Amino acid sequence: MAPHSVKPNLRDFQRAKFYRFEEAVIQRHPLNQLLSLDQCRALAHKYNATVLVKDGRGRRHAGASYEDNLITLPRWSRQTTIVLHEVAHTLVDSQYYPHHGAEFVGVLIGLLSRELVGTVESNTGAVLAARLKIDINWIFRDAFSQRNKMLR
Repeated sequence: MAPHSVKPNLRDFQRAKFYRFEEAVIQRHPLNQLLSLDQCRALAHKYNATVLVKDGRGRRHAGASYEDNLITLPRWSRQTTIVLHEVAHTLVDSQYYPHHGAEFVGVLIGLLSRELVGTVESNTGAVLAARLKIDINWIFRDAFSQRNKMLR
């Protein structure tokens, strides 16, 4: 996009439905483990080598920023699936794609499968059963190495 282009109006239309799905399905997976902050950093750096992972104590929610390449994690949120959720936000440019849109869901499914939190097939099936939109082209997209190359 040209530098002076108007940003698209991106409505996060499936946010609430996605969070309900994540709590009911993804976070209940037996391989979703509680982690220390150092373990969260190590997990995040597997997929985004330059992301800054900060202690989010004092915050109510975990958060991530693509623009700042930053993740903040309150103590309660330091678990495998939430860290991967926040990493996915650092890999999908929120200026061009909705925060919890089909592209984000595809990236998250790819990350979860790499950490054996379900398979691509089982998680994609669960996403579709929940009537969430997913862009399957983003599941194995090379967003991880692209992000790391851009930030060097």
